[in-house]
Amino acid sequence: MSRYVISDHHFGRSQIIEHTNRTFDSTTEMNRVLLNRHYQTVTETDTVIHLGDVAMDTRNGSETIAFFNHLNGDILIRGDHDTSLDASDASFPVVQSCVLEHGNRRFYCTHRPENIPPDWDEWAIHGYVHDNPEEFPFIMYDDRRINVSSELLEYRPITLERLGTILDDCSPGSRFCDITAVRSEFG
Repeated sequence: MSRYVISDHHFGRSQIIEHTNRTFDSTTEMNRVLLNRHYQTVTETDTVIHLGDVAMDTRNGSETIAFFNHLNGDILIRGDHDTSLDASDASFPVVQSCVLEHGNRRFYCTHRPENIPPDWDEWAIHGYVHDNPEEFPFIMYDDRRINVSSELLEYRPITLERLGTILDDCSPGSRFCDITAVRSEFG
């Protein structure tokens, strides 16, 4: 059993395709690819912690719940597009943040990077900023920040174990814009 993190799928949101230069022709294609990549990566016994913006659901949260259930999600950290979701309607925990531990590291998990407590001096995982690698790359080692926006992960969740291995291989000053850059550096 592994623990996976990811954020910002934005299922069903056509504007996200243009906004983040996603290479999909339609929301139908995007939804299919996002779900297929998830199913190819995660098993039913794994734990999925989603760091917000599952869907573009501003009405009542039902789309967020439906897509989160398709992901077999375990914990949802509320994103800015998950605000209409009433946590009491969900069969899973809906939280503002959480702390995860893996090995000798602790990770503060939140949707928006500005919600990381100013006195937090360990690692932080966030989403929200999508594909903005100059300001918010996938890994910013010196700042102890990890951006798990789906675009940076090739739309696949990543395990805490894999993140730990990547961080073990990094040196001070390391910045990786996305998972592809990590692969080209470390294999």
